[in-house]
Amino acid sequence: MSEKGKCILAYLLGWIGGLIVLFAMKDNTRNTKFHSAQAITLSVSYILLGVIYGLIPIRIPFFTTALWMIYIIGIVMGIVKANKEEDPELPVIGGIAKSIFGKKIEEQ
Repeated sequence: MSEKGKCILAYLLGWIGGLIVLFAMKDNTRNTKFHSAQAITLSVSYILLGVIYGLIPIRIPFFTTALWMIYIIGIVMGIVKANKEEDPELPVIGGIAKSIFGKKIEEQ
């Protein structure tokens, strides 16, 4: 599978796809590892924010819709960056992914 294909797979399958690409597939480039780490971070963040919002008693109009839209925009941005082979770092998510998966991204 091509590096572009691996990156797109990671974003489309969420945290499971990111884990598969990051840990199960061999011979990944640094950019592919970074895309998969971002896919994991993006989807886990979306899930955690949804759960936290579900636990609070106050309801904010359109919060879940806005959260879903931000998640979809992040996925689309990641896929576009993977397809164009640009710098893979997404705003905010890239820095978080680096801090969590830094060693795994940098290892060869």
